[in-house]
Amino acid sequence: MQTRSFNPSPQYLTRLRLVITLVALLILAGGALISWLMSTDPKIGADGGRIAAIIVAVTDVVWYLPALMLTGPYYRSLSYEVQDDEVIVHVGIWTQSIKHVPYRTVTNLTIKRDILNRWLGTGALNIQTAGMSGTTGAEEKLVGLTNVQEVYEIVVTELRRFRGSMAPTAAGVEGEPAVASINTLSAMLTEVRAIRRVGARQVGLIVSEQTIPFPTCLAPTGAQE
Repeated sequence: MQTRSFNPSPQYLTRLRLVITLVALLILAGGALISWLMSTDPKIGADGGRIAAIIVAVTDVVWYLPALMLTGPYYRSLSYEVQDDEVIVHVGIWTQSIKHVPYRTVTNLTIKRDILNRWLGTGALNIQTAGMSGTTGAEEKLVGLTNVQEVYEIVVTELRRFRGSMAPTAAGVEGEPAVASINTLSAMLTEVRAIRRVGARQVGLIVSEQTIPFPTCLAPTGAQE
């Protein structure tokens, strides 16, 4: 199969900016509530409350604007590749990270759609591997896909094909010890039978020697009287 490449949809960029904006608004609302409570304290007064509100607002803007500007480069850095034996994820703004997820380590595939994903028409494909089986997270996530069901079916098909191609090899490797064991048992059985035949011949010879009658004509004279 040729390498299939996928990229997050523009709706994922909208999601990133929407989440950052909601977080900034929550921080601003929390700061406003704290400032109002501070202004009701006679020791602090209204001026102290306003100062607290200004500090919260400035701090909120300081992190919000850079985060909002970085969503574009982060979105453009994301790309996914589905190959014959692995899934590759490219991500990174200043440092490009390339993550390989081999099919031989994959234990589970799940499609995740939260409220924002359903509203925007996107989804995420979570790939869990053997190293992450005991945790709640996923080894890798293919996020922001409008065709997440199609990508899921492609990965499942390649995963089944890969494991099917590995089955005959595993069977051949596992079959060699079984054949060797049968041959060994057969040789041992032949040897035991040979030993039994030799033993049976020796026992028969001893029995024959013990049952030969003594000739009366050769008996001593004293014995005849």
